[in-house]
Amino acid sequence: MIMNIIQRRQLNFSAYSTVGFVRSNNEDNLYCDGTYMNIAQDKFSLENNAETPCIFAVCDGMGGEAQGEIASLTAVRTLHEHAEEIKSGKIDEAVQSFISDANERLCKIMREAKVRTGTTLALVVISGNLVHAYNIGDSRIHKLQNGKFSCISEDHTIAAQKIKLGLLTPEQAMHDKSRHVLTRCLGVFDEEMILTPYISPEFRANQDCRLLLCSDGITDMMPDEKIKNIMLTCKNSSSAVHELVKSALQNGGRDNITCIIIDFKIG
Repeated sequence: MIMNIIQRRQLNFSAYSTVGFVRSNNEDNLYCDGTYMNIAQDKFSLENNAETPCIFAVCDGMGGEAQGEIASLTAVRTLHEHAEEIKSGKIDEAVQSFISDANERLCKIMREAKVRTGTTLALVVISGNLVHAYNIGDSRIHKLQNGKFSCISEDHTIAAQKIKLGLLTPEQAMHDKSRHVLTRCLGVFDEEMILTPYISPEFRANQDCRLLLCSDGITDMMPDEKIKNIMLTCKNSSSAVHELVKSALQNGGRDNITCIIIDFKIG
């Protein structure tokens, strides 16, 4: 008899979300292996360990009034319902099933309330040492491993398309009005597009690996080099998260700010 042996390991993570200085409500939400925010939380923080397999996500809702926070909350609640299937099944297929379900629920909300809403999604599933990353929209996933910093998500914006076409440089795109115009998000009707996430190539994390999931309240408020320096110099996930949020607020805090740091080395 052949037995499937699931490799388990302990991770350390820290998460923080705040409304910022300009927005009247927090339309972001997050998912930390079973924990997510209530709908009216202007501020949220969490530090803990997790055992693999585990799931983390950041969602940035949109739609004005309370619609954005309803969208992001719907996404994380739906993720919670699909979590066991994602952890135990074929991960890509299970994630796509969750995305389809969340999208259908948002479409139902929009039809019944006659409003337009949606949310981004940055999602990682960690199984043993393997990291599976998915995203829809412009919430990002960064990796720091062996001193090398990279973005492993792909922005779904008009500005990102212009970069691919050679119409803008990455530096120009940071100031282009189209940088927040999404080409993909949770909350689209069937006739508009087939909703598929960007799937980053899976990779094996070593003991030096640190992951960052964040909304654009982080990435709009500081350059990648600043994010990299914080991730490199902060000794633990808690100090890294708080330094990222502090820097985003010092640079204006013009949007909701949400981030999760996951460390593969405890201590």
